[in-house]
Amino acid sequence: MASSVELEALIRQFSGAPRPAVDGLSLAVEAGEVVSLVGPSGCGKSTTLRMIAGLERPDSGAIRIGGKDVVALPPQARDVAMVFQGFALYPHMTARQIMEFPLKMRKVPAAERERAVRDAAELLNITPLLERVPAELSGGEQQRVAMGRAIVRQPQVFLFDEPLSNLDAALRSELRVELKKLLSRLEATALYVTHDQVEAMTLSDRICVLNRGRLEQIDSPRHIYEAPSSMFVARFFGSPPMNLLDVTQQGGVGRAGSVQVPLPPRAAAELTLGFRPEHVRLAIDAGESEALKGTARVSAVEPLGAETHLELDLEGQLFRAKTSGFEAPNVGTTIGFVVRAEELRWFDRKTGLTL
Repeated sequence: MASSVELEALIRQFSGAPRPAVDGLSLAVEAGEVVSLVGPSGCGKSTTLRMIAGLERPDSGAIRIGGKDVVALPPQARDVAMVFQGFALYPHMTARQIMEFPLKMRKVPAAERERAVRDAAELLNITPLLERVPAELSGGEQQRVAMGRAIVRQPQVFLFDEPLSNLDAALRSELRVELKKLLSRLEATALYVTHDQVEAMTLSDRICVLNRGRLEQIDSPRHIYEAPSSMFVARFFGSPPMNLLDVTQQGGVGRAGSVQVPLPPRAAAELTLGFRPEHVRLAIDAGESEALKGTARVSAVEPLGAETHLELDLEGQLFRAKTSGFEAPNVGTTIGFVVRAEELRWFDRKTGLTL
């Protein structure tokens, strides 16, 4: 039975560290919801997961699973299952023995253990692999066994700590799709730690962006991408990330280099203008609805097959644009560009927050 998870004002300060690893984090995950914890290394995402699992003790704050405060409970009493970055499989056991081990420790009857392993193996498409030991399995197969070990327990909450990061890119993409289907089928509550924005965008109902132990933004993948709450989130999501141009103000008019742009209502004293690379249209002329229009020099071209990325130089400020296929202007060319008003985002450069 899936359960909710609530974190309230959670703090974890490691001895000798200049700041808390987790600093007053509050978060509510509904039963059956998949929430990703995302951020750069050292932002507190894995520490948060370990506190939920009971592997770390918070200095203060509450952790509730299914409405019950579990801070004082040992890991085995919390009814959560954790899948780690390292597969952590017993080398002398077969896949079947590894998957049934947590049930054996709970003294679950043999027939019930066999049924649970069989059902999980079918779900993960690893039935033919059950009699093999880890050395006879590929990386992707080992990760499926590790997931199966978690699934047979039927926990209230699944905790994933970068489970795909040790796999190669092609296999990671394949397992990402399978994991999304699996979590949907299980109707599981899951917290998923990753530094990979693609994993977060594709797997999650909501994304929790952490920065230096604090919550930066929590929202749906679409809103995180389209309406970042800060320049930090804007830079973190997107490949390439959102373009950010410093804007100067003079006489009620904003300028990014030589390009004039209408200022937003209630403009801050120091402004940064944001827009996604895919919203840059290469053109000389623009209609009335465009708010950012000018020329820039092509400083780099990156052909990627389905699309080509351009780096454009606007009088010392660099930004990115995308074109389809291999069609792209040459390096050194000066080209026109246009961004529509509705695709612009404004930030207070001093605070880093969106306006």
